Amino acid sequence: MRRLSYIALSVCTLCSVLCTPVSAQDYVRLSERTIMGTARYVGMGGAMTAIGGDPSAVLDNTGGLGLYRRTETTLTFDYAYSKATSNAGRLSFFMAPQASVVFSMPTGRTEGVLFHNFMLSYSRQHTFNRSMRFEGGAMPSMGALFAEAEGNMGIPFCADRYNTDNYLKLSEGGSVNEYAFDWAMNVSDRIYWGLGLRIHSFSLTSEADYIEYFDEVNVQQQAYYNRNRSTVMLNGAACSFSTGLIARPASWLRFGLALQTPSFGAVNIITEGTFDAQTDTLLWSDAPRLTDHPSDFHMPFRLSTSVAFQITHYALISLQYDLRTFKKIPTMHSLRAGVEIVPVGGIYINLGYAYESTFKNSDPVFSIDPTLNRQDAYYQYTRWQQYISGAVGYRGRHFFIQAAYQYHHTRKNVYAHEQAIPYHLNDDAHRVVFTIGWHRSR
Repeated sequence: MRRLSYIALSVCTLCSVLCTPVSAQDYVRLSERTIMGTARYVGMGGAMTAIGGDPSAVLDNTGGLGLYRRTETTLTFDYAYSKATSNAGRLSFFMAPQASVVFSMPTGRTEGVLFHNFMLSYSRQHTFNRSMRFEGGAMPSMGALFAEAEGNMGIPFCADRYNTDNYLKLSEGGSVNEYAFDWAMNVSDRIYWGLGLRIHSFSLTSEADYIEYFDEVNVQQQAYYNRNRSTVMLNGAACSFSTGLIARPASWLRFGLALQTPSFGAVNIITEGTFDAQTDTLLWSDAPRLTDHPSDFHMPFRLSTSVAFQITHYALISLQYDLRTFKKIPTMHSLRAGVEIVPVGGIYINLGYAYESTFKNSDPVFSIDPTLNRQDAYYQYTRWQQYISGAVGYRGRHFFIQAAYQYHHTRKNVYAHEQAIPYHLNDDAHRVVFTIGWHRSR
């Protein structure tokens, strides 16, 4: 047998700004969201589109800002702990995901527009910090897939398209943040309507290392393993607009409706990667010619509808449906329910549940596009996720405090490449949230 040669081909190295079109994988990565915010919002399972009166609820429905009757400042702290079933280990982090200032200005009228309210806020929408490791059996070879996609590049791979063992290590870090300016008005304590401007910033660094091992060889070409390593760095900013209203036709009934436009902005993409093969056939290839392209990024359109029932002054029950959709990512549906109980004056107890899914039986396929000069062939697809939460708080004349607990379970399929058999990921996350706020007396 001829001497084994180790071949390392640097297929793609992109280190420029606005250099590569945004791929479908990028839209999926940066469009992920988590129900997080104030303790009251978390405790209600995010079901507050028809309730308002909370800075995190205002981000869902700008009309909810109209319910404020006094100036208020809010700050939230968050501790999260997660553990996945895929040998991913444990991960915990502490952050301050929410801060806001609400300015409430009464008009002095008794009919018509009673208040004009403004809010400046910061909110963390999602955190990517996670590390995952997967092991699997026979599946289609990435080497064969790359060779077919890249045409005459001559990437070495085993002639047998199937491997016996494979391993994927995936590490991610970064976040999606939102800075908002909102205005809303109160019309006769019956209609609350508002408009908002959202500035989104996002950053994500993802590193993947995938290895597949082979047992079968032939006389033309012998390969003992294929290995694909890639790094993707995404960062950028975008803006969107929102509008919403809350209608209160009766003292015990509220309806909420909110829209958020797709965002408009740009993302910088830096990718690099190598494809290595241990084989006895020396094959050489030039990387594709690198060209610069503008990169436009659009976060999904969002629709939120809700109905809430108020039981005298002692309880609120809220039901909510959310839709997030964009042509390049699967449409996501969210069902939420929340309860708020006031057993005695100043004490608030919340319970919430949320379920989110695409409600599709099959996963989408994100194909490798050789014209994008990309090496990151892996992608993730969220099958469904659910939240169970509760909170307790006190609201006094000049300040309020509230604490919440949230259990978040996510079920995902992770693919090493477009023809791979998926790895299954079950991730359990626990979150403790503490909110403190100050407001002027009425």
